[in-house]
Amino acid sequence: MRRVASSTPYDFIEILTNTDVYGGGGIYGLFSTAAANSEWAPYLFVHEFGHHFAGLADEYYTSAVEYEAPEVITEPYEPNVTALLDPENLKWKHHVAPNTPLPTAWPKKVFEDHSIAAQQVRQQMRADNVPEAEMNKLFSDNQDFAENLFEESGQKGVVGAYEGGNYQAEGYYRSEQNCLMFTRTEAFCAVCAEAIGKVIDEYTLAE
Repeated sequence: MRRVASSTPYDFIEILTNTDVYGGGGIYGLFSTAAANSEWAPYLFVHEFGHHFAGLADEYYTSAVEYEAPEVITEPYEPNVTALLDPENLKWKHHVAPNTPLPTAWPKKVFEDHSIAAQQVRQQMRADNVPEAEMNKLFSDNQDFAENLFEESGQKGVVGAYEGGNYQAEGYYRSEQNCLMFTRTEAFCAVCAEAIGKVIDEYTLAE
């Protein structure tokens, strides 16, 4: 792959697959992939590129993944998730307003109940090999539910430590209720945006 890529100047590799079936992946510093013909291709490209480009962690935790919970929780290297082992030295504390409680409350159970039920529907739809348009409708409905839930919570845009992230419902925390690394929303949270900006600066600012 690197030999092929070396035929032209490049810094990062994004592999686009010729399929409309939702999916993608990203490995920090190696490459990222996205289904080019998916209705969600713009989201997939940016989300997966966030892994590859800035080492961002997945913040979701209700989807089925091939990862097991660690026996011992340690502080992750990714800039956008934390084990909150030392709240006084939270890695994004410069974004947190005074008196913001850590951990930070959010409608976690409501979100989890809805999301887990939707995942079960998704698995059955995949087993039944339904048209991708039906799957896209499920994704859209789920996103509408999440956006409305977070809007009503009163915590929209509040930076804190929200339990749930890094594929685990407990023990890991993300900085905001919502982010492009958590749901299929359109924007990065402040912490992810800052991490991306730092990488851009490394590549563009003269020493």
